[in-house]
Amino acid sequence: MSYYGGVGGVGGVGGVGGVGGVGGVGNLNATGLGGFLGAGTVAVYDPITVQGLQISAQAITHAAGNAPVHTPGELPFSSTGNLDYWADWVRASLYLSDFLSELQWNIEAEPGGAVQLSHRAQGGSAQPFFELVRPEMSVFVEQLKLVRSYMDQRSERTPEIISQLGFPTPYFAMILGLHPARNGKTFELISITQVLAAHVAMIVKHHLAIRRPDRIDATVMPIIPTPGHGSFPSAHATEAFAVARVLEGLVDKTSSHYPDPDKRKNLVRKQAERVAVSRTVAGVHYPIDSWAGALLGTMVGDIILNKCGISHLLTGLKYEAKGESDFMLAHFKDPDWKAHGVSELQNCQVSGSPLFEWLWGKSVEEFEL
Repeated sequence: MSYYGGVGGVGGVGGVGGVGGVGGVGNLNATGLGGFLGAGTVAVYDPITVQGLQISAQAITHAAGNAPVHTPGELPFSSTGNLDYWADWVRASLYLSDFLSELQWNIEAEPGGAVQLSHRAQGGSAQPFFELVRPEMSVFVEQLKLVRSYMDQRSERTPEIISQLGFPTPYFAMILGLHPARNGKTFELISITQVLAAHVAMIVKHHLAIRRPDRIDATVMPIIPTPGHGSFPSAHATEAFAVARVLEGLVDKTSSHYPDPDKRKNLVRKQAERVAVSRTVAGVHYPIDSWAGALLGTMVGDIILNKCGISHLLTGLKYEAKGESDFMLAHFKDPDWKAHGVSELQNCQVSGSPLFEWLWGKSVEEFEL
């Protein structure tokens, strides 16, 4: 099992190798959606131990005597305080259901296809926060020139590409100096952010159904297995930019912990860019896949921050890809990104969630040291 639950196994929704945190859910199939059920649970006993426990129980039971059974009080009903007692994978399931239950999908088949995501606050109406228009095939054909231009970086980036097949948690951890012994809940926050971003990206990918670069150009020849799902948007970019956005909020909240918070935030964003671009270097994504994923991930990260109690108004985004667009962080901002097909939708308001506020509070406490 890997240290951060990254490439080496579902360290958890339990992340850091089961120490706590939702580890690297997603490494088993290189999609960001590997299994996480069971993380944080105790391993099954071997047969000899099971037999020994049975014999021992039968041998010592008489020592308990016939004292009446004590009836303890019940745990509080529907309380976030109970989260401390649950296994990592149980908390992950709660976060996942809480987040996805408020999302709504609008699939537009005409003229060329589009997916619009809306957030529905409790008791409120659905508010669109992201729209992705399906590009024509000619756009991807034009993108192939850029994909081929990245191939000469493969020898340099191979270690990153291979070690980022799952969630690239260690690459963000090194920037903030995170350690599982003291940042277990921060790892849990990072990992559930990745899981949520991956789930949302997979649904969008399914509807847009875009072929990978190697399926339309024999000369691309990826250096890693082509993932078994659509190309647009990039799930790695979605996950990385969602994490970057959440970590920016965490650095702002714990700014007294770092003497250089702005530098840390800049590095986190740059790392997210590098994770995304490395997938194009590997030959499995077009640059516009990274554009779409980075935009979607930023919105997912903003929703998570709001659910964590860091309240701010979201401005929805729409993306209509352009064939000549390369992806780089220098253009990933308003108004520069307008030239690359980004436009604004209406504002969207997201309310807090007791589950996410609990996790956020636990994460912030870890930076007191």
